[in-house]
Amino acid sequence: MKKLFKGCMTAIVAVIALGIIISLVSGGGDDTASTSTSTEDTTASEQTNSESEAETEEAVENAKIGEAATIDDIAFTVNEARSTQEIDDPDGNEFIEPVTTTEQFIVIDASIKNGKQEAITMDSNFFRLLTDDGTTYEPKNDGDLIMVVPTEKMLFLEEINPGLTREGLVVFEVPAGVAMESLTLEVDAGFFGTKSVQIDLQQ
Repeated sequence: MKKLFKGCMTAIVAVIALGIIISLVSGGGDDTASTSTSTEDTTASEQTNSESEAETEEAVENAKIGEAATIDDIAFTVNEARSTQEIDDPDGNEFIEPVTTTEQFIVIDASIKNGKQEAITMDSNFFRLLTDDGTTYEPKNDGDLIMVVPTEKMLFLEEINPGLTREGLVVFEVPAGVAMESLTLEVDAGFFGTKSVQIDLQQ
């Protein structure tokens, strides 16, 4: 009788132990599944936020003539853009020949305001014109042009102190068939060109 009782007790203990083991294994699986689900939810949330930020950046429109485009605390404004085949000396000096082209000059009158806490250096080579098909036009900086651009509007390694605004002329020579309204002015905020703004030349 005692042997039978011991056998029953052993069986009961074994069943209880087996139940505990199964419970522990099942609980661990739930924790793993929960952790996996949490990680997937976090990843999905991060992807959604990244996509939202990308859409916001893509939605930003270029500035237009008369509007300030600001980056890195430097504000660029195109005051005027015009197309011409001849650039005269502004003082009417008869000894200075006008600069001419059989194509066209795009003359940009731009203002640069330094909103930083230290001086910045600006140069006409920070400017370029872009077309929709990816063509890039660089500024014209030859000696003849320098003669007809007012000294106070030349952008040649020009230092601008904090809080000051500098106005300058930038000239591009482009094919006669290029419509000025189709061009976009791109300006770098510094020598390395890592930050830039774009301004559409639509009147």
